[in-house]
This record gives sequence, structure tokens and C-alpha cells, in this order.
Amino acid sequence: MDPVHREVARFLLAHGVRRDARVLVAVSGGADSVALLHALLALGQRAGVAHVHHGLRGAEADGDLAFVAALARALGVAFHGARVAAAVRDGSSPEARARALRYAELERFRSACGYAHLATAHQLEDQAETVLLRAMRGTGIGGLAAIRPSLDEGRVLRPLLSVRRAELRAYLAARGVPFREDASNADRAIPRNRLRAEVMPALESIHPGATARLAALARLAAEADSILQADLDGALACAVVEGDGGVWLEVEPLAQLDGARRRQALLGSARRAGLAELSLGHVERIEAFLLDAAPGTVLSLPRRFVVLRDRSRLWLGREPGPRFPVPVRVPVPRDGALEFPERGLRLSWHACFAPDPPSRLLRFPARPPEALIARSPAPTDLVFTRGRERRLKELFASARWSREAQARALVVERDGEVVWVPGLFRGEGRASSGSLELRAVRLPAARLPTPL
Repeated sequence: MDPVHREVARFLLAHGVRRDARVLVAVSGGADSVALLHALLALGQRAGVAHVHHGLRGAEADGDLAFVAALARALGVAFHGARVAAAVRDGSSPEARARALRYAELERFRSACGYAHLATAHQLEDQAETVLLRAMRGTGIGGLAAIRPSLDEGRVLRPLLSVRRAELRAYLAARGVPFREDASNADRAIPRNRLRAEVMPALESIHPGATARLAALARLAAEADSILQADLDGALACAVVEGDGGVWLEVEPLAQLDGARRRQALLGSARRAGLAELSLGHVERIEAFLLDAAPGTVLSLPRRFVVLRDRSRLWLGREPGPRFPVPVRVPVPRDGALEFPERGLRLSWHACFAPDPPSRLLRFPARPPEALIARSPAPTDLVFTRGRERRLKELFASARWSREAQARALVVERDGEVVWVPGLFRGEGRASSGSLELRAVRLPAARLPTPL
């Protein structure tokens, strides 16, 4: 069997990829991706082709798109092409911006067109270069793991990580298969290109086999990172939770960890939020922020990510911040229940005669003749308590409700008057003995920061 075929077949078997599974191959037109496509088809894998035009290299990029489309037609496989505007600045580097846009389009094609896997053509030299680049920026074990062979339980696959660049070119040459050369690869102003052209040959001259050993280091780092992360996952199951477009971190359990485990937890949390490449310096800044930041403060990170301190929690995600539930305003039905899944609350009527209900209950001597309105709090809301009128935001501050808790809060209004904020406030004079009360109950799957 051809050596390239053997390595790809070994990878597919090791990662449980069925031969009849549909694989979408990301093909740039360069030697590596063209070789991967040919190898998969030679092994009988069902495959389709995807190409993303980044809008960066003018006519050359147009030629790449046309070449890949023609290649797919010649091989009789489906072609999926997209154009993105990677030239539009967003605070990240052009390379990072193009990568993020490319993967978003590739995932869209994979999901919409029914492919089980997305395969990219990263090879052994790519892996070694990534290890060095991350080491120079400052990284931890997770960063040294560099390019993972598989992501998201096989959704993304990298079958060529053990194959050298020269092997792939020899594979194509032996079969007379053409490919495209990207002129931007010669631009030594790009760190990876300079590393490839100057540093890697120097390392090989000093110590032959250095490239392969750097790639092996990535495998070892990935194994160590997996063990460390599994150890942390159990301890932090309730301390790190995805939500509102990012990741919520409980400050206290993270602060109690030793420094090494805490930094590992922060690296893993950043990856869950979508920030895969984070230097050690940035992790240390997040750690200091976790330990010392005041509520309401914000820390800026690369690629327009931020960390927000929200009292006892941090939120890590993209600018501008957490995507809280949209404001709501609905009538409370006179029978049955009203659910707010995004707020984790249910309002329902119950018969009850117990005296002095807590603030999670709103009692009426009879069914209220006026319509009740359940809505989000407003900045101008006023409530009457302890003989005087106060701003609702003052009550939130006094009760130390976090920004997240306030964003999920409900106000119940009767005839224009705020009569209830479940868990915080019940209007005075409304706790008389009676036959009906409106209860606020936490939904079973809800995880709210403030108890009712």
C-alpha cells in the first residue's frame, strides 16, 4: 500500500470513521489538501469538496476557486464554495480572521449538507511549526498540543498530521496530479512563513529529526493536557458553565485551586468559549483578574474576547459581553401557568391560606380584577417599601444581585404599580390572608445565580 494511503487509512481506523461516512474535505488547491482528497477517494471514502475564498489575494484567489471547482468536477464529487470578507478588520490578525471565517463556512457546509466529518490537510511540518510559534508566544501544556488530530468527537479530522510535506508532493508527482502554489507563502513578514523558511531548516541542520520530534511533543502534550483536563472537569463541573454566548466561571472554587490547576482550568475555559490560542501571559492576566477585579470591571483579550467580573462570577466570551435574555412583557393569565425558560421561572396560581408568605409568593384575598403584567425590569422602576418610594435598581444593589441575576429578573406590575419582584420584593399590604397566591418556581433545568 502507498505510504500516504497507509497513514490515512490508519488514522481513519483509529478514529472510528466508517468507510461509508460522508467526509467534507477542505481543499485550498495547495499540494497538501489536493493530496488528502485523492488519498481519501483512493481508499473508497465518500467525500465532498469545500473551498473558501477569503477575498485577500485578488486574481490568484479567483484562480484557486476555479481550480478547486474544476478538480471536484473531474473527480465526480460535490463542490461547495463560499466567499468571505477576511479583509474587513475586526481587531485580530488577518490570518486569525481568515481562519475563523473559513471554519465557520466549512462547518456551515458540513452541517447543512449532511457530512459526518470535516477533514483538513494539516501535516507534520504544520504541527511542528505551530508548537514553536505557541512556545515563542508563551503557552501551557494545552497550547503545546498545537493542532489536535480530532475535535468535537470526530467532527473535525486531521488525517495527515504524521505525514511530511515532501511525501505529499511526491505522492502527487507520482500520479501527475497538479496543484496550486500560494504566492503569499513566500512572504517572510508572516511569522509562520519565516519560521518555515529560516528556522526549521536551521533546527534540522543542528539536530536532524527536530521537526518530527516537535510534532511528537505535540502528541505528548495533548495526552498530558487530556489527563489534566479530565481531572479538573470533575472538580469544576458546577464552576465552569457555558451560557449567554460564552462561559461563566465561579470565582470562589477557582480561587481555591493551586496556581497550576487554576491556570489549566482557565485555559480549558477559554477553549470552551472559542478562544483556542491564548498565551501564558494572557492566562496570567485572567488569573489576576479572577483574584482581584472589582465587580463590573472588564478585561480585554485577543480576538475581541473579554472577561467581565459579575460579583461572584466571571463571564468569558466575545465583545460586547453576555447575550442575556431579550426584554419581555406579557400578561399573566388568570388561570394556569406562565413559563420563562430563558429566565428559569414559572409563575402559577395556587390556593393557599398560610400566613405571611415569603417574597417568592404574591397573595391576593381574591382573584385580582386588574390584569397583572410580567415583564423585565426597567431602569426607571420604582417600588414602595418601608414607607417610602425607592428605585428598584437600589434594591438590586442592596441585595447584591449580579448583572446576570438582574438580566433574568421578572417584575410583576398591577395597574402600573410594581407589586412584586420574585426573590427580592413583595409590595406592602399584599400579604393578607386569602384564597389565591401567585408563586414563582424555579424550572427544573434552571441554574440561576440568586435563590428565590
